[in-house]
Amino acid sequence: MRIIMLACVAVINLILTGTVFVNINIAGISPDILICSMAAIALFEKNMMSALIGGICGITLDIMFSGIIGFYTIPLFLAGAVLYFVCNRLRYADNILIPSLLAAGTVFLKELISALIVYMLGYSFSLPFMMARYILPGTLVTALFMPLVHLAFTQIYRSPAMRPKYIDDIKKLL
Repeated sequence: MRIIMLACVAVINLILTGTVFVNINIAGISPDILICSMAAIALFEKNMMSALIGGICGITLDIMFSGIIGFYTIPLFLAGAVLYFVCNRLRYADNILIPSLLAAGTVFLKELISALIVYMLGYSFSLPFMMARYILPGTLVTALFMPLVHLAFTQIYRSPAMRPKYIDDIKKLL
């Protein structure tokens, strides 16, 4: 049942990322709900599920919106893997600051990896301009949006259907 719930979360994230948050933005900046969900899953699961969801959602976004397979997949999968390694070593107290900082750092990392991919493809752009115009504001908006996503995932993980393997760790958090 847990896998079905996580699949539903991935589908909802894809729908929101591809349709809703593209149209709801301020000066081209919108929160990255997929990274927020991956950060919340990494905090609660303590396994590579966030990287798996990042990879699956990334390849789906590549198929739907990109002409290059791997443009979304590589940054999202690597961001999920980094989330796993950070959350595995993190002593997490139910604090809203930790998930927000985690999401902000992950968005920043994902955008830097995306910029590296764009550079490797031969496109020219100004990294300082991209940092000031898109990456840092997007990081801030995602960090401010993360408490809502964390609250939603806290409620989801309290349900009996989401009993992960590490139930003792979850009980300590709740």
